Amino acid sequence: MARRTVIWHIGPADPGTAFLADALDQHREELRDLGICAPTGPWHEVEDRIWKHKGLSVLSTPDAARADHDAVALRLAGLRDVELHLVVLVRDLPSQVFAAWQDGVQHGSTTSLAKYAARVLDPERTHWQAEEFWAGRDLSTFLPRWTRAIHADRVHVVAAPSDPDAIWTLFLGQTGIGDLPRPEALVPPALTADLDPERVLDITTRWAKLVAERGFDQQGSLIAASLAPVAAASREEQFEAVAELLTATTAEIERLSGEVAGLRVENARLDRKRRKHKRRLAELANSLPR
Repeated sequence: MARRTVIWHIGPADPGTAFLADALDQHREELRDLGICAPTGPWHEVEDRIWKHKGLSVLSTPDAARADHDAVALRLAGLRDVELHLVVLVRDLPSQVFAAWQDGVQHGSTTSLAKYAARVLDPERTHWQAEEFWAGRDLSTFLPRWTRAIHADRVHVVAAPSDPDAIWTLFLGQTGIGDLPRPEALVPPALTADLDPERVLDITTRWAKLVAERGFDQQGSLIAASLAPVAAASREEQFEAVAELLTATTAEIERLSGEVAGLRVENARLDRKRRKHKRRLAELANSLPR
């Protein structure tokens, strides 16, 4: 791509695709060698790096699907003169519900999977867990916010698999990057919740209709992916999945704690050095003739 181009994975806000940002970051040097920028950090820094780079920039921020109208307008305004492609990777709904439930358990929720699924699929969506789930996952609400000023052929809605390696390969295909190994990352197991097929059909049909009416680039069937006959996770699998994720999370916390401890030691060393230089400057100032 000769001109300044951005390929941006904006959602849905699904724990099953959240690893893509870390994967891009871990491949930063390889991407740089390919002439590709993978900016991270606060938005003003991301935007600045995009404009300093005159080729392809790729980023993954699935929580962007939660952004309100003002936040979306602010981010798109800074990219007005670039060729912007929005990528929406939609895993099947049963997998999304399971991943969201598992994420909740990881953060202290005691709601059973069955009760969580019932709350999420309630058409009224009055429970706070339903509101939280759909805030960044309902294509019929977040896609219109993001695509109001984007050419339809630059909005790519992709029915994504649940396997992390397959998701990574699919995402690389969207960017045209080529073959890069998926780095190790904390990825929820690809298990599914037992959902009412009629409600799933109603939701995914509404999504498919929106995508077709707007003329977006649709890849794969959102309806077929969510209604495929896949066995829901048993209670044993649910417990094993949560235990596995909690173990991995604990290991990651320990690793980060070690990094923090190292940074504190380095910070203390630099602080001592700073105070030493400050004393020397004071002594030098006092020795000068008045």
